[in-house]
Amino acid sequence: MKPSKTLYVSDMDGTLLNSSSVLSETTTAKLNKLISEGALFTVATARTPATVVGLMKNIDSNLPYIVMAGCATWDNKKKRYESARIISNSSIERLIGIFEKNGNNPFIYYKNGNQIVVNHVRELTAEEKEFIEPRIKTPLKRLKTCSSLTVDATLEGAMLIFSMGKFEALRNIADEIDKEGIDCTYNCYHDIFKKDEGFIDIYVNGTTKAAAIKELARKIGAERIVVFGDNLNDIPMMKVADWSVAVSNAFDEVKEYANEITESNDEDAVVRWIEMDIENNSMQRKNKQHSIVYMP
Repeated sequence: MKPSKTLYVSDMDGTLLNSSSVLSETTTAKLNKLISEGALFTVATARTPATVVGLMKNIDSNLPYIVMAGCATWDNKKKRYESARIISNSSIERLIGIFEKNGNNPFIYYKNGNQIVVNHVRELTAEEKEFIEPRIKTPLKRLKTCSSLTVDATLEGAMLIFSMGKFEALRNIADEIDKEGIDCTYNCYHDIFKKDEGFIDIYVNGTTKAAAIKELARKIGAERIVVFGDNLNDIPMMKVADWSVAVSNAFDEVKEYANEITESNDEDAVVRWIEMDIENNSMQRKNKQHSIVYMP
């Protein structure tokens, strides 16, 4: 069963990962089988390599991971960043001002070789501690508490400003960024488990999963792009894909943009869909070959 030149790209949380935020044994086994047979598969996630590498440790990946919502790509075979996009110091300073004005202390993610240093200005809240601690227990990320939140010139450059809290409060910050006309791209989205809570990710302008996917497709010569998602930050990649699939647990807004709605993330929906798609394409090619009439 030889797959077509299709690039399959899945979001992780709420899509490829189940409700326990892990890959199921079924997804792991089936995905490895498909990859070994030539399927082109990767993930596009807001997560950093610090957690993606651990979550995908049992997958025999053949493509770089699109991480930090398209801000960077990670070559898991070479254990290094393949690419990374840096926010200008002037933009960082203006963004810090908006967060401080709104009484919010964000995390600033700096690239430091193949490690991320996360700067934060005060003691963590219970919610922040619960979120960040599992993500800094790897060599790929560490937390640095600072006396004040300013540009850290000792590190290579900031890739991301991140904050969490009540969605409406974060939405106000996003609206002020728009009003100030700061040269950046942001994603402001709901927590998939607590709908009144949310997150905001801020990157250098032009950073999207969609742009990173298109670039990867160009590099590998993919003829077709299929994406899977569940949250609002997956909508841009759905718009550029040849076919987009929302899991049944996706937000209603996401389902409106998807070409198709499949089963939930707890039913191994992504890998089962890919499996069926490859089988269907294989059958279509066989039928096409059998329908050719050779004239003498």
